[in-house]
Amino acid sequence: MINFGFDLKSNETYYLVVPIEWTGESVVTIKSLELIKRDEKPITYGEDGIKYEIFGADPLKQSGIHGESDVGELKDINNLEINGEGKIVFKFSMRDVKKDSERRVKISFSVNGEECEKIVEWNTLEQLTTDNKYK
Repeated sequence: MINFGFDLKSNETYYLVVPIEWTGESVVTIKSLELIKRDEKPITYGEDGIKYEIFGADPLKQSGIHGESDVGELKDINNLEINGEGKIVFKFSMRDVKKDSERRVKISFSVNGEECEKIVEWNTLEQLTTDNKYK
């Protein structure tokens, strides 16, 4: 169970700042991040109740939920370079979201000019839910 210290409400916008770590010897360049299901179909607002945008952030930004006024500068996720530890921001707006163990993150990236793709299980995304009080 994920606990943000409060219930996420339907039809509100949240900024979730999370760490991302690259342990390779060369710098990694993020090409894109996408929220998908286990079958690799995209997560959509119409079907899944999750609308999102993904950004890069200052690596020193504190992880957690932030409001728009204190999330800080957002960077384009496309071609974001990470060497060691970095931060990414998920801007979420949700409607009646329930837990779903099928949710994944697909990361497209390049290292030394080689294009790669990785699908990652992320417990926070699987456990993401709204209070479902506002229909």
